[in-house]
Amino acid sequence: MSSNLSTVLSASIVVSDATLSPPPQIVVRSLNSPTLAGTTVFYDPFLQAASGGTTVTLPAATCFIGYVKNLSSATNLTVAWTAVGASGSSSMLLLPGGVFIYFQPATSGGGFTAMTVTAASGTCSCEVLVGA
Repeated sequence: MSSNLSTVLSASIVVSDATLSPPPQIVVRSLNSPTLAGTTVFYDPFLQAASGGTTVTLPAATCFIGYVKNLSSATNLTVAWTAVGASGSSSMLLLPGGVFIYFQPATSGGGFTAMTVTAASGTCSCEVLVGA
């Protein structure tokens, strides 16, 4: 299938010394806008993650972009994903406001085949984008 979507990760990492005034920037690093020529995407700005786990709908069998932001102000969120070729899943704990990003600029390798988000208790709102 030919690519019909262009997904660009536009971000910078800036580290400042808050002990000085004005705070000097110690590290300023652009991620240089990696881009994936993709075919499909799933986006939910307010996905409700349950404490028993909520499966994220993947738009393709293998995805190369994963973005999750914990929108809760009080509840932790676990993101679990299964990497291509892995025997099990890996997970990352996101505190309130935390962000998980996985971004491959090509579909020739890597990727993941499953993703689940789990609230520490009750339900937890999260922003989710996955693409291939």
